[in-house]
Amino acid sequence: MAQALPDDSVVAPVRGGVQAPLMVAAAAQRRRLADDTAAWFARNEVHFGVSIAGEVVQRPIPYDPLPRIVDSVEWAWLERALAQRVRALDEFVRDAYGEARILRAGLVPPALIYGSTSWFRSCRGPAALRPGQVCIAGIDLVRVQGRWLVLEDNLRVPSGASYALASRRVLADLAPELLAGLRPRALGEYPRRLLAALEQRSSEEGLTVLLSPGPANAAYYEHCELARLMGIPVVTAADLVASHRGCWLRKDVGNVPVARIYHRYSPEYLDPLGGRDDSLIGIPFLFAAWRQGRVVLANAPTCGVADDKRLFPFVPSLIRYYLGEQPMLEQPLTIELDSRARRRDVLSRFDDFVFKPVNGSGGKGIVFGPVANREERAALSATLEEAPGTMVAQPLLEIERLPCVAPAGDLEWRRCDLRAFVVMDVDPWVMPGGLTRVAPGTDQWLVNSSAGGGVKDTWVES
Repeated sequence: MAQALPDDSVVAPVRGGVQAPLMVAAAAQRRRLADDTAAWFARNEVHFGVSIAGEVVQRPIPYDPLPRIVDSVEWAWLERALAQRVRALDEFVRDAYGEARILRAGLVPPALIYGSTSWFRSCRGPAALRPGQVCIAGIDLVRVQGRWLVLEDNLRVPSGASYALASRRVLADLAPELLAGLRPRALGEYPRRLLAALEQRSSEEGLTVLLSPGPANAAYYEHCELARLMGIPVVTAADLVASHRGCWLRKDVGNVPVARIYHRYSPEYLDPLGGRDDSLIGIPFLFAAWRQGRVVLANAPTCGVADDKRLFPFVPSLIRYYLGEQPMLEQPLTIELDSRARRRDVLSRFDDFVFKPVNGSGGKGIVFGPVANREERAALSATLEEAPGTMVAQPLLEIERLPCVAPAGDLEWRRCDLRAFVVMDVDPWVMPGGLTRVAPGTDQWLVNSSAGGGVKDTWVES
């Protein structure tokens, strides 16, 4: 099923960019700052886990000290566009678990809801209809020929905010004169905004906690850092017990009520009774406590139904239907591969496409046509024959390359995207900058940290 870019999309303003200050510095100065910032990341254990021989090894995430700069007019437009998109996605999630008006309108095929692996019948009920199912969204953006496009909507477990905060803090510590020159908008309000959004969803007495799978998780640094900044404890499933009456933190002196959980789980693993029954890290009856309004889960376990890449082509229609507005952000053509004729056509032009798992995350399973080897091509073709509905294809885009510091201090240009973070409180709030993710080399396409990608600071003009 192919969806073209809408002809009536609202086009983002494009203004002349501001040059990053270190672009005009000497190569030796750039190299020195790159070395100093890398040492700072190692010293402060700003880690991301990489799988080596089947085990997650935590190591400093690569950092480039040349910031991306976005001017204030362009960012103001992006804020409105991102808020529009996330409001519509939240409406869709509630409708999907409620009256399903979007299905009666014929705008979304029922299989995209009820056939999704992220659809949980056990979550139906009043809790799934409350506004704010989405608490925090991570929207992946790219610039192509000066225009912003959405590549993905991340509503299950959007990660990366703490790496954005660290990217700013390292420059504030080591090169404050750079920040003083342009004075980019501050990022530090994010933890307070996230905590306020959690508290706005529940007035119940009880703790707010961050639920983590533990140190073996690739983003465990982020879990600990966000909890520290929010002033809440990090817990694992072994620390919690739940029933339809609520959730509690186990203590030797008696269990303590938990009212709000910011979880870092893909939702199907949260409760083995309501999600995947083979989950070894879930908390039995947690969905029951959530359904009864006894505990807040953020994001709500319902959100995965809007995080399916097969739904992605329909988001512009969701915006028009639920909000009565024209979509502000464009997105690339997305092709479902369930039809044999469509598969044959796409595979005949393999180098023109990128192939993505419909429920993938972290860059896992993505295949870029022009750089795929013979084994990867054969494996993808076999997957599409056995399970054609598990992958989609998008035209390969030449996304924006930004200047980065090369090993000798010279400039090199690498592909970058931008993960923007939208906190859904009473009104949507967009972190002023987000996380710029950087491909690990000049000839590489994937920017995800799990593929060795790095990060850089994002400056929004004040």
